[in-house]
Amino acid sequence: MKRWLTAVVMVPPLIGVIVYLPPWCFVVMVASVATVALEEFFKLARATDIKVYRWAGHVYSVMLLASFYWDSEDQSAVFWVLTLATISFLILTLYRGHKLQDTLPSCGVTLLGIVYVSIMMGFLVAIHSQPTGQGPGWILYLLLTVWLGDTTAYYVGRRLGKRKLAPQLSPRKTWEGSIGGLLGNILAALIGQHLVPQSPMIHRLLLSCLLGIAGQAGDLAESAIKRGADAKDSSHLLPGHGGMLDRIDSVLFGAPILFCYLRLFGRL
Repeated sequence: MKRWLTAVVMVPPLIGVIVYLPPWCFVVMVASVATVALEEFFKLARATDIKVYRWAGHVYSVMLLASFYWDSEDQSAVFWVLTLATISFLILTLYRGHKLQDTLPSCGVTLLGIVYVSIMMGFLVAIHSQPTGQGPGWILYLLLTVWLGDTTAYYVGRRLGKRKLAPQLSPRKTWEGSIGGLLGNILAALIGQHLVPQSPMIHRLLLSCLLGIAGQAGDLAESAIKRGADAKDSSHLLPGHGGMLDRIDSVLFGAPILFCYLRLFGRL
């Protein structure tokens, strides 16, 4: 019940920001979500005794998201910001002056955090900011596909799940639930006509399957991170869902897939 109550409270404002408010409002929302998720990632890293460059990571996270917004057509600015971040983290590593085997993990994990969270979220900004006006519809389509897949996987897995999918990473996930998730993705393709009417049905079916597979891979990747930190959830921010990172882990892997599809087929 908590899962549904949280969704009922969050979904209408989310749709409002995506569709009806100016694009910069969507950027602010994405930056806020990314900040919370990145902080949860850093918290998981610190649970394994890795000291991340927390404040520097958040600063570059915001810079990366801003780069996706201001340079939404070719994303060249993102490359330079990421390069600057790498140099800065290495300088901080040298400045601390401790043993390299202690400081290099700090540099590597901080950099991984902004790539894993901020750059992946940045693709949402790039999709939404395109001048074609189709960006909001594609964002809603991505969320519908991923979250409908998550929901069907959850309930099919609870009722029919027997064979473990990846017990070493997530003991509760099953092959039956995974297949149920793909069926939910296909359902999203069928009802997504109203969100992206310019996309042919065969494209939506193939894209939804790719997004579903990417989403499940993202879910398992985050499960691996949590298991490494001996944590069940990234936080307790969202009742029934865990933390922000728990809620967006599938979207993080799905966003670049959608971006590549739109670029490949000239939708952006």
